[in-house]
Amino acid sequence: MLLRLSDSISRGLILVAALLIGLWLSFFGIRSAVAHYDAEGQTARRLELAVRLEPDNPEYWYVLGRYQLYNLEQANAALAENSFREAIALNPSDTDAWLDLATAHELDGNPEQAREGYLQARKSYPASADVAWRFGNFLLRQGQRAQAYPELRSAIEADPQFAAAAFSRAYRTNPNIDELLIELFPARPSVYVAIILEALSTKQIAVAKTVWAHLLPLHPHLEMRDVDKFVSDLLNAGELTEARQVWDQGVATMNLPPLFRPANSLVWDPSFETGINGNAFSWQYHAIEQGVRIDLDKSEKHSGAQSLRLSFDGKHNPNLEAACTLGIVQPGTTYRFSGWIKSQAITTDQGLAFRLRQVDGGFAAVADTRQVVGTNPWTLVDQSWTSGPDVHSVRVCVIREASENPDVRISGTAWVDDVNLLPQSAENAGP
Repeated sequence: MLLRLSDSISRGLILVAALLIGLWLSFFGIRSAVAHYDAEGQTARRLELAVRLEPDNPEYWYVLGRYQLYNLEQANAALAENSFREAIALNPSDTDAWLDLATAHELDGNPEQAREGYLQARKSYPASADVAWRFGNFLLRQGQRAQAYPELRSAIEADPQFAAAAFSRAYRTNPNIDELLIELFPARPSVYVAIILEALSTKQIAVAKTVWAHLLPLHPHLEMRDVDKFVSDLLNAGELTEARQVWDQGVATMNLPPLFRPANSLVWDPSFETGINGNAFSWQYHAIEQGVRIDLDKSEKHSGAQSLRLSFDGKHNPNLEAACTLGIVQPGTTYRFSGWIKSQAITTDQGLAFRLRQVDGGFAAVADTRQVVGTNPWTLVDQSWTSGPDVHSVRVCVIREASENPDVRISGTAWVDDVNLLPQSAENAGP
């Protein structure tokens, strides 16, 4: 016999069932949301609550393990191991969990179990640079250089950003840089540049020079940041000739305009062709200084493609070395300095001139050339200059000295080009 419920009872039962299902789903949704919230917490209580609420979520076990392993105040490698094992049991291919389990084993004094963890991590993600990096460092800490180098090299090949840290760590255990370059580091310009910069950060100039010698045969295309730090450190160490050699070798790899430069000139960029500003052997100047705007001008030049322009605003009486460059000289040697200046309505009794200032050798002797004022076409300014007996470098500057009358304000524009310093015996065949 069939029993038929009235329409109202049927609708009521359906409503009750829907409410029960909704409450059931809401319970699990709220529980999941609470677990997710606690998993993002930074306390053991909240993380432990997350795994109690969602014990089948491997991510929560992993986050709890990391907290237990790396928390400086409550670190516990044994607890972390248990949490990582729970995460791995739920997700056996969790590479990060295997890696951190290996770390926990190492911290807990179990290197063989740590090794097994790293091998499992590599099995789950064979191409991972991070796995190779961490495994290689583990082997290095264990004193197993022969096994560590292939892992570290694999990491560097996959991600050259590991190169600097790899050098820092490997060099402590093996200071034979030639051996490291052969066995550990791929022969890549980016890798060698990273090693050079890392070596310089710890004042290891000799190492940087060795790596530089290996870098050049790779025919790299360097950038100024790859060269300038090395050159500056060589200069600071008093290795002036080496600094200029590294500079010339480095800039030769860059895509720079050709220089209008006599072969024997000690000024690297006499006619401002490269546009490089602020580096070791380039010109150095500020765009605006003491009411003078300093920039490059392609519309006016004595040779090449551009000149240096100085525009005075008529509101200041500046005393400045507006633009300077560095030259390496021989002690007790006579040189012929020359430079070209064009001027347009330069006011006051103090105009544009050049200055040669000895950088080393005790007393910083200064030699200033004659000044150019008023309006003049391209005008040669030259004079003889002899370096002191202990002088090895000279700073060549474009200058304007302040007028003795403090009420004077200079206005007008000047251009500078083809600034050279050649040995007196050399043929002065500049542009």
